[in-house]
Amino acid sequence: MRNVLYIAGLIGILTTATSCKKYLDIVPVGKVIPTTVEDFRKELDAAYAINVYDKGLASYRGDEIKMNETRSGDVNQLQPNYLWDENNGNNINTYDWKNKFQQIFYANHIIGAVPDATEGTTEQKNQLLGEAYLVRAYAYFHLVNLYGKPYNEVTAASDKAIPLVTKVDMENVGRRNSVKEVYDQILADIETGLALVNIDQYETAYSYRFSKLSGLALAARVYLYTHQWSKALETAKSVLDKKGTLIDFNQSSALPTLYNSLETIQALEQNYTAIQIQTVIVSDALFNKYNQDNDLRLKVFYKKDSKNNNVVAKVSSGNNYRQSFRVSEMYLIAAEAAAQLNQLDIARGFLNQLKKNRLTPAFYLVEEARLTTLSGDAFLNEIYDERFRELSFEGHRWFDLRRTTQPQITHILRGKTTILQKNDPRYTIKIPVDAIANNPLLSE
Repeated sequence: MRNVLYIAGLIGILTTATSCKKYLDIVPVGKVIPTTVEDFRKELDAAYAINVYDKGLASYRGDEIKMNETRSGDVNQLQPNYLWDENNGNNINTYDWKNKFQQIFYANHIIGAVPDATEGTTEQKNQLLGEAYLVRAYAYFHLVNLYGKPYNEVTAASDKAIPLVTKVDMENVGRRNSVKEVYDQILADIETGLALVNIDQYETAYSYRFSKLSGLALAARVYLYTHQWSKALETAKSVLDKKGTLIDFNQSSALPTLYNSLETIQALEQNYTAIQIQTVIVSDALFNKYNQDNDLRLKVFYKKDSKNNNVVAKVSSGNNYRQSFRVSEMYLIAAEAAAQLNQLDIARGFLNQLKKNRLTPAFYLVEEARLTTLSGDAFLNEIYDERFRELSFEGHRWFDLRRTTQPQITHILRGKTTILQKNDPRYTIKIPVDAIANNPLLSE
């Protein structure tokens, strides 16, 4: 019975898969049970095609957005996220727990079945397996950063997160694993995936897929989040050694967030629905972090609407606006990790390289001199601010706030003030009520 249920579910998912972006055309498998390497490639592409907008929703919880109150219907939908009250029972914009576990389901099936696939080479099988491990790692990375407490070496083994499911078992009902257990699985999957993938970097048309380069970028990010500073620094450097070119905004206004950007390492995610991005006005807290006359990102990343509000130009709900990993993040990871290791000259070098390509030449020299005066927490805060400026609206800010300072945040909506206190428990999102209804063990 278990196999019948599984096969029926797999057929239903695969035969309704559709294209999720202009450069990704997924063809249904069209067979009862996938058996060939080609079949499993289509299954994995179906996993890649699942759109999950959790990071866009989570950005409403942070300090980069104020809501466009003229869009009253959309505000009504999104305000529970903005006011840290997602699980009030009436919110239709909830975090997409189901879709992330659907990606994990695909990955688990491929990991278990591909070794016996037919009509493919060993290299092709290994590439599929490696990608599946990395897809699973990335899905769990997002889940643990939404529903688990931020990683803390002292408490990670007891802090509850989400259930780990590492094989297809339709009868398994899982309890919540700890933050440490989830990160241990993520790191193990990354290690296994990197040992298997054999494509260094995909061509642009397939840049949504994991490769050696994007797998290393994922590893660098996870090492940063788990405070493995030496590994984060060395891994980010290894990515930059292979792909380290930044767009110079003094020479070009090309968006680095397009899937075919010069800075693209992996272009998988589209973080915002049309409603989510159209309801965004750039917060004063973010806009005022830029030097108004000399930071060239202001003209590239943002624009004015008809009411002279600052709105977002760097991302959209359009298919071409997809980024999961890009070059500038690697510079920032390397800078932060080096700073944590008290290797300040190395950290300044990485930070200066990014600033040089984002600021006017004269102001860059001022910034370069200013950085030499910073150390300790002041220097780390400068790196956090640079992440805020550079990676805005790309799904990083809420996670960064959680893992660093967890500051107090004030949101004003329709004349009412709501405050997220410093180190507030709401920095960790509660597991969705519908998920708990399906599995009461998640409430433990």
